[in-house]
Amino acid sequence: MHVQLKIRLACPVDAAADALRDPAVMVAVTTPLVRYRSEEPSGFPDRWDEEAHPVSARILGLFPLGHTHVDLDWHERDGAWIQRDTGRGTSGQFARMRIDHRMAVSPTGDRGTLLRDRLVFHAGLLGPLLWPGLWLVWQWRGLRMRALAPSWRTPEAHPRHAG
Repeated sequence: MHVQLKIRLACPVDAAADALRDPAVMVAVTTPLVRYRSEEPSGFPDRWDEEAHPVSARILGLFPLGHTHVDLDWHERDGAWIQRDTGRGTSGQFARMRIDHRMAVSPTGDRGTLLRDRLVFHAGLLGPLLWPGLWLVWQWRGLRMRALAPSWRTPEAHPRHAG
């Protein structure tokens, strides 16, 4: 099963790509429906890198979803900058699901950005029960990204070159 978005963001593509590397953006676009917390003593990194980062999440800050890790890689294809999360759940509902989460940003030609955000998930018999909640979270993510995108700034260096 899957949930997905295809939306236009009012920011340059390099600003959107940089925002996807910012853990604060991940937290901001899902709060208050899903609240993420870093499981590292030092908290979230300033920027996602290619090291797996352990996180936990709660629905509405109350009901635990379990523990997982954000494990990202990036590549460029056909003018789109693609971020893929291959993290695996380690406890709770996250451990019962297999996911493939990809986000892609590409220029729209009018200094805007086309964002495609797709989560494919496998949760066995629980899949149909989880889909409405995931769909709701994805719609919220879209609303939040549209609201935040105008404040995202183009970085000094394109994120694909950042460490």
